[in-house]
Amino acid sequence: MNRAWAVAAAVLAVAGCSSSPPPEFQPPPGALVPGTAQMTVNGRDAGTTQSVQCNTIGPLTMISTGDQASGLTAMVSNREDLVVRNLGINDLGGFTGSYNQGLGGEANVSMTGRTYDINGTAEGFDTDNPSFRTTGTFQVKIAC
Repeated sequence: MNRAWAVAAAVLAVAGCSSSPPPEFQPPPGALVPGTAQMTVNGRDAGTTQSVQCNTIGPLTMISTGDQASGLTAMVSNREDLVVRNLGINDLGGFTGSYNQGLGGEANVSMTGRTYDINGTAEGFDTDNPSFRTTGTFQVKIAC
């Protein structure tokens, strides 16, 4: 009888330790996994990256992704409301340009969890035709 109890205890112990791994993290609707960015420029998919850096100092958050050849930088303020102070696009979707608050163009920002959703217009040029200035549109989701 002791042997039966020992076998039953061993089976229960093994069963208790063999739980399935936790499910992969799924962010809420409208949010991304932290460290991820999705970018669209002039209606063209500019890709998704898992190389996002966010630094917050007081009410300002500086965001960057990519590298010097191709990427994006932005500064968002949360002093009173969420406001995009500036945004720079470097050769994403065939466009290079920038938005700077108060200097033309527009940028809107909202947040879902830790994901910034930034969209608007930037002044710059098409990388295929850099001699002529143009206005580009952007839609960016960045999770810090």
